[in-house]
Amino acid sequence: MKLFKKDLVLTKDTTFKESIKVEGDIRGKDGKRFNLTVKGNITARNIDAWNIDAGNIDAGNITAGNIDAWNITAMDIDAGNITAMDIDAGNIDAGNI
Repeated sequence: MKLFKKDLVLTKDTTFKESIKVEGDIRGKDGKRFNLTVKGNITARNIDAWNIDAGNIDAGNITAGNIDAWNITAMDIDAGNITAMDIDAGNIDAGNI
């Protein structure tokens, strides 16, 4: 597992070949959004990306155009479109599920 002690700031579409844990937020530099692909799990405080593809996503808040995941555990999800096998969340606010 790759550990980030602070925010993970994306400057381009990014792929990780292992699970990642981010003690801060995952966001794009200067408010831009990029695609994030993780060949494992994502654990982070907040995630802001165009597309998120991972085996499991555990976050306080997710804002994304598309989320493709086997499992999502979050307190709040705000997204235009969510595609997932299983969603477990306290609140989901989405244009399409």
